[in-house]
Amino acid sequence: MRTLSLRARLTLWYAVTLVVVVVIFGVDVLLVQQRFGVRRVDRELDTVHATLANVLREEMGELNDATLAATEARDAMASLGDAIAILDSRGEPLAAELNGLPLAELVPRGGEPAVRTITTASGEWRVHAEQERLGDTTVALVIARRLTDIAREQEEVGEAMLVVIPLALLLAGVGGWWLASVGLRPVRDMARRATSIPLTGLEDLGPPPRDEELGQLARAFNGLVARLRAALQTQRQFMADASHELRTPVSVIRTAADVALSRPQRDEAEYREALGVTAAQSRRLGRLVEDMLVLARADAGAYPLQPVDLYLDDVVEDCRRAVDVLARERGITVTSAAPGDVPVRGDEELLRRLLVNLLQNAVQHSPRGGAVSIAVSPNGSRVYVRVSDSGTGIPESDRARIFERFVQLDPSRRTEGTGLGLPIAKWIAEAHQGSLALESTGPRGSTFCVVLPVNR
Repeated sequence: MRTLSLRARLTLWYAVTLVVVVVIFGVDVLLVQQRFGVRRVDRELDTVHATLANVLREEMGELNDATLAATEARDAMASLGDAIAILDSRGEPLAAELNGLPLAELVPRGGEPAVRTITTASGEWRVHAEQERLGDTTVALVIARRLTDIAREQEEVGEAMLVVIPLALLLAGVGGWWLASVGLRPVRDMARRATSIPLTGLEDLGPPPRDEELGQLARAFNGLVARLRAALQTQRQFMADASHELRTPVSVIRTAADVALSRPQRDEAEYREALGVTAAQSRRLGRLVEDMLVLARADAGAYPLQPVDLYLDDVVEDCRRAVDVLARERGITVTSAAPGDVPVRGDEELLRRLLVNLLQNAVQHSPRGGAVSIAVSPNGSRVYVRVSDSGTGIPESDRARIFERFVQLDPSRRTEGTGLGLPIAKWIAEAHQGSLALESTGPRGSTFCVVLPVNR
């Protein structure tokens, strides 16, 4: 089956189903025909019985002898070809025309129904046995008729089915093949168009057909193509931005090395200066590569979280102390406010990275002598962490870009960061079923808000 085409499999299943249905229908037709034939014979035997009883009454009235009357009645009905037996009250035959049937087969035994079908060496017979009262005498009238007509009719119907059914199946198979071809034609057209769709541009399968199932398939494929193109565009942009960002520190390191090696002799201060530049750019290059690796693994879904139960207020205080060293160099005060024991469940290392990125971003964008604050506010099933700075705010035209990769709004601070801190922080928040957004910004500073689920 797996080696056959879809059209062939559909046709084959259609033919098999049709065969099963036709066989069941044929068997049912034969059974119904037999039932109707037996009913017809029963009606005819009821008529014969009534006629025999009337003839017997007339003969009894004329002859006044049960045996003679039974003989005359039997002779009058013998031309019908049925087996007839007229029995007295003791079960002894008064007259009989058995047509080769043994009398014991006709007379119902105890518990047998008066109307029944018997099978003998000469075939099947339908038997009617019923008592009649003739004056002071009670007789039993037993009439039997062959069921050969019913068997012949069934044989004729069976022969007709053997001729008609194969022809019908052949026509149905051809029709099923044609219907499968017509039904799968839109799918083949979609497959042909799909093979010619480039990975760039805006082409897709076009508007979905009216058919609901094929329409769902076309819409799903168009959505897949759109997501694939978006992923490729993101990848190309990421590679272009990464190449641009990596080129700067590599160029500085190479230039510093070339300058230091351009003369055979230099004093210690010059070598120290060159090594200092190289070390600073190497650190920046290392941070950039590490951040790029985190985002690449996050995009591929290959960054496993290691969730543990922890108290967010403790993590916030640790991150504040870690950033406080950088802040003091700039004369910036970092404060925190959090209620005790705020339980969350998450990857502690990633949550620390999220908070440190936000605090470092706030410190870098605050003026000397400014202030940075971080506040934790539980509210029902959510906890809100707000990081505020005292910078000049974010222009409205740039607010939608701050979470894009390698975006640094202040060119003078390009050597201080990689432009990946906020994208990484946003991903960490979303990986913990939370969110990160710019809550407010203005001349007095900006506030970023992290929302995380509380662990109950």
